[in-house]
Amino acid sequence: MTFQNPVALLALLLVPALIGLYWLAQRRRQRYAVRFTNLALLGQVAPQRPGARRHIPAALLLVALAGLLVSFAGPHARFSVPKDRASVMMVIDVSGSMSVADIQPSRIEAAKQAAQSLVNSLPSGASIGLVAFSSRADLLTPLGTDRQQLLPAISSLTPGGGTALGDGLMLALDQLEAASSQSSQPTPSLIVLLTDGAANRGVPPDQAGARAAQDHIAIEAVGIGSRNGGGQVQGVDVGPVDEQALQTLANQTSGHYYFASDAGNLSKIYASLGSRFGFKLENVDLTIPVAAFGTAILVLAGLLSLRWFRLFP
Repeated sequence: MTFQNPVALLALLLVPALIGLYWLAQRRRQRYAVRFTNLALLGQVAPQRPGARRHIPAALLLVALAGLLVSFAGPHARFSVPKDRASVMMVIDVSGSMSVADIQPSRIEAAKQAAQSLVNSLPSGASIGLVAFSSRADLLTPLGTDRQQLLPAISSLTPGGGTALGDGLMLALDQLEAASSQSSQPTPSLIVLLTDGAANRGVPPDQAGARAAQDHIAIEAVGIGSRNGGGQVQGVDVGPVDEQALQTLANQTSGHYYFASDAGNLSKIYASLGSRFGFKLENVDLTIPVAAFGTAILVLAGLLSLRWFRLFP
């Protein structure tokens, strides 16, 4: 929380001062009662008074005063709210190496779970699409808000073939550019790339990165698997993820690179990307709500005092 006029918070020093005065007043009240030596007669003539609850109106009054004093300082807070418009393209590697089980239950199953985490973490109004690539790139779902079409497409991902990483990025950029040209207002756009290897088919990834940088579309690149490789597929050794190429892509487009060595870590990365991109921080003026809170507590203190003592605290 921030304050437009933080100097006004110095007035809160009145609260502990009033607490001290109230305590002294209670001590003085006890001393006067003790001076009356005939305690039996005192119990008969003195009216019944509430016990500990007699302090409640005074405590509420102090809370109300503190709230009103804070409102004078102009409190502001930043809240995370859904973005009205956003476009996200998921680009997922479905090459043969994604069937390796060095990440349980397998790389492709971990990728599916992470993709679902991303979908669930985005606001319902955000547009999201899916591109899968192996020896070629395929648009499985175009940009849109229909999750009922997207989730089955994620579940249907099946590994096999080579790694046309650049082609996958190019197809995603086509979707984002088409959506941007049809929009009357600028729409925040993002590509979330997941791969476990190195490009060996199609357009060079750096060419796709240059196009994304020109269009001001960030690529959030995620590498998955073992850094030293992950066994064999059909008798062929599976090499490690090309982290240097992914870091270059991310840096080239003002994005970030992440490495996931297990399914849980991968899902956390995707969920954090969705919450970070799908929501924005807004500065909210809390002056009126805080003042209203203080006023409501003040009214409550007065009503309780009238109810119990027939006077204001």
